[in-house]
Amino acid sequence: MSTEEWISYCWPASQLEAALQALAKRCGLNPLVAESKTQGAVLEFNSRLQAEAEALDLQVERVNCSYAELESTLLRAAPALLRIRFCDEDYFIALSGGRGRKLYLLTPTLSIEKIHVESVLHQLAWELEEPQRQRISQLLDSAKIKGRRRKGAMAALLRENLANVRLDDCWLLRQPSHRSLWSQLRHHGLYWRFAAMLACHSIQMVLFLCGWWVIGRAVLEGHISSGWLAAWILLLVSQVPLSLLTARLRGVISVEAGALLKQRLLASALRVSPSRIRHMGSGQVLGRVYDAENIEVGALQGAFLWLLGCVELLIAVLILLLGTSGLVYAAIFPLFLLSALFLGKAQYQSCRQWTAQRLSMTHRLIEKMIGHRTRLVQQASNEWHRGEDSELNNYFESSLRMDNSMARLVALLPRLWFLLGIVGFAPIFITGDASNSQIAITFGGILIGYRAVLKCMSGFNNALGTVVSWEKVNELFSLEDCNAKKSVRPVMTVPSGMQNSSLPLCYLRDVRFTYEGKDQAILAGCNLSVYPGDRILLRGASGSGKSTLANVLTGVQVPDDGLLLLNGYDRMSIGAEPWRRMVASAPQFHENHVLGDSFLFNLLMGDQWPPSQEGLIRAYAICDELGLTPLLEKMPAGILQTVGEMGWRLSHGEMSRLFIARALLQNAEMVVLDESFAALDPENLRIGLACVQKHAKTLIVIAHP
Repeated sequence: MSTEEWISYCWPASQLEAALQALAKRCGLNPLVAESKTQGAVLEFNSRLQAEAEALDLQVERVNCSYAELESTLLRAAPALLRIRFCDEDYFIALSGGRGRKLYLLTPTLSIEKIHVESVLHQLAWELEEPQRQRISQLLDSAKIKGRRRKGAMAALLRENLANVRLDDCWLLRQPSHRSLWSQLRHHGLYWRFAAMLACHSIQMVLFLCGWWVIGRAVLEGHISSGWLAAWILLLVSQVPLSLLTARLRGVISVEAGALLKQRLLASALRVSPSRIRHMGSGQVLGRVYDAENIEVGALQGAFLWLLGCVELLIAVLILLLGTSGLVYAAIFPLFLLSALFLGKAQYQSCRQWTAQRLSMTHRLIEKMIGHRTRLVQQASNEWHRGEDSELNNYFESSLRMDNSMARLVALLPRLWFLLGIVGFAPIFITGDASNSQIAITFGGILIGYRAVLKCMSGFNNALGTVVSWEKVNELFSLEDCNAKKSVRPVMTVPSGMQNSSLPLCYLRDVRFTYEGKDQAILAGCNLSVYPGDRILLRGASGSGKSTLANVLTGVQVPDDGLLLLNGYDRMSIGAEPWRRMVASAPQFHENHVLGDSFLFNLLMGDQWPPSQEGLIRAYAICDELGLTPLLEKMPAGILQTVGEMGWRLSHGEMSRLFIARALLQNAEMVVLDESFAALDPENLRIGLACVQKHAKTLIVIAHP
């Protein structure tokens, strides 16, 4: 295509926000209706897209891939925005989908154009390919390679020469992970796949019934022939692809739904208000995480089996209702349904009690494992196992009740179906006016229903475990901070280093904050002005609200009332993520953690990962200024040594200095250190203060009097 044609298919950089909104609507991402707040702002493309996506409650992720991976990335990237250049100007391709070797582009006229993937590849990598093509063409000319071989050789040599080149002009557009799970299931098309799975299984059952009707009628009427036998075999063979397709859809739905559930759970964990999770121990949270895994496994092994069994049972009921004893079965089938509901409810109640007891035991076990050193030193040995016998006894009793209710369900329900089927079958023998075919159909319906009930019972226990697990996991969803779910409208913030020193960097006026469930406010009428370059020491008694103020400043807690500004903007204007990038914090020791990864990762987890060369140099420099160089030299792998509970054990003072370095390396406009120097000896305290004074642009230190 000519350059003019390509330009007509692309969105100019000035319409980047419009392209994002149009693509989101076209692909069913359900963006919020919001006016653009980045039009005319002096921001680079990635910042503009991130800000606009946050306003629309969407997720935009910039990805980079190697030259060899570019084609496969494009084929599965949609919806996405791709940046290309024409005449030294930037344009964007709105990629809305693709099929086969064709990509669907959303044009500025909101029409869809189908373009071959090789054409898009050529436009994206033209500046990289052109110098290489000229050199490779000369090489191929000298080797006298022409025709199809020349094209293949050109492509192979381009991949080889550009193997180390990475392109980052692609932005993926997705629904944010905090959207409701049902909305994400619908967006990924799992509802339609679920309907297709049920349809395939239903058709398979119809073919199964037709096959046995054909062979049964031939046998009962005594005219078996090759034609009847061929029809029976054909009906049986036709079930094979349907059975494979059903199994395939069941696996795909389970895997994708499980992945979405884990993403949703992680998003909820990152949005949980700290004040709402304080009542939960680590064991209780861990138990709910395990239950999230049970949902995926239960759905794969049990829930689908139960649903498919219900489909078969429904078909069996229809066969019996359409038979000669349909009225009798219509009268007795509600009895079977009521019995199933009664037994199922009893099993559900016992399963809930057992799950609650199991989570309680998990919590206590994890708590004892974490606090084993404290118990070893401070608790008498004869008290270590107090209450364990009664706890195990309660768990045994709840397990016994659940097993007994399950045994009743599995033993009674299938036999009750068979018994009621025989009762409904009795009038046929009494009257004697039914044909052999009618008798065979009715008896076949009873057997099919019996098999369906057995299948339902096989999957019911896992399905029930899935339901109970979902109840527990859903408790984490309910703990999300309502303010964190609200979409914000970002504006352009003041670039780093350009603040006006005559205006406060952080301004608080009549700020009030009350913890959930408390009547008295921990902060009331709080007023504070922090100017660029300030060094503030905040002292107060325990429980006076120092750490709460630090959480409010860093955006962890949202004040109930009052005015809180950063660079002249409130949190709703700037956005939660930019706010936290501008204010770095080292929380109190018990609320800060060393993750089970390398020392370097723990240093730079708040800055950039993987680290840049500049970031590595700065990390080494700050570690040296904080006196951590002897520690790095002592560790076998140096700064790459795995630390935390799974690796090298750090002392209290070493961890404190690691937390200080982590906050400083974020290069934020304001640093808040909450009792970070409490564990340091006088010499390390002097070294740490000098380092913090040097690198923190604006500093607030919280300490006891």
